[in-house]
Amino acid sequence: MAFARGSGMRDGASAVREGDGVRLDLTENVAEVLRGILVEFGQALESGAEDVRDDRLFPDAYRKKGDSEGFRERHGAEMRAEVRATLARILGRWPGGTSLVLDRAGVADLRLVLVHAQVRYLRRPRWKAHPPNDFVARRDRDVKSAWLASLENLITTAILDDPAAPGVHTL
Repeated sequence: MAFARGSGMRDGASAVREGDGVRLDLTENVAEVLRGILVEFGQALESGAEDVRDDRLFPDAYRKKGDSEGFRERHGAEMRAEVRATLARILGRWPGGTSLVLDRAGVADLRLVLVHAQVRYLRRPRWKAHPPNDFVARRDRDVKSAWLASLENLITTAILDDPAAPGVHTL
């Protein structure tokens, strides 16, 4: 997916700090693709698809593999439920369209969802994989992973900016 900068974007996104949150403006194609990715991620979470297992969604909590497996066994269902609830909040706030305005809590929700949704496109857990890189992305899964990471980074940059400084960021 190509991104163009500025107001004449062909395919892209811009994030602007608005109040204590962010306004995310997407081109129609990007909005469609993002919503599709999020809906498919939700379906995969619900179905227990192989590519969204707890050991791929959640990093090891301990150095020893067995201890981490035990932690996920005890807490995985609760953590998975939180990711599902967070995704539902995002989809509820964004019924579609090319703009999404989020308060600080909504920004945190979207960032969590974008990071976890990458799991479907990475060959290894994200904490063991090289950061997604759109310069070397060749396969659709690589492009989607890099794109989700870039969008999360764009939103993070907008929310962390100094509110006194001009705050428009585009991909």
